[in-house]
Amino acid sequence: MSETNKQNIYRVLIVDEDAALRELLAGLLRAPNRSVEVRDGARTALEFLRHNPIDVAFVDAALTGASAQHLADKIKKLCPHAHVVVCAGRLSQLWDSAGRTRKGARELRQPFSFGEALQLADSCKTE
Repeated sequence: MSETNKQNIYRVLIVDEDAALRELLAGLLRAPNRSVEVRDGARTALEFLRHNPIDVAFVDAALTGASAQHLADKIKKLCPHAHVVVCAGRLSQLWDSAGRTRKGARELRQPFSFGEALQLADSCKTE
């Protein structure tokens, strides 16, 4: 967690155009030591991030008007310590030819179980 997070609250941002999915994932990830914010696209997510640091972002790979890689780059620029998890239905551009992620992003392949998402959020917290 970042040094700016004095209350020891793990801050999660979910960016997805599908309201039902983002609210379902948010409900799963909410906990006493974890705050969760949701945004419906890249523009609203970046507006939020300009004034609110986060620890991890779950980003839909198929956002309209912005690539997941572009948004991941912007998130890392605004919150360098943050983990970015891209939720993708197929192998995305985040992987290099050797199968490693680029730009500090991770990929959560769809369909995924919410247990996998929760486990990934918790593993980001411990790094």
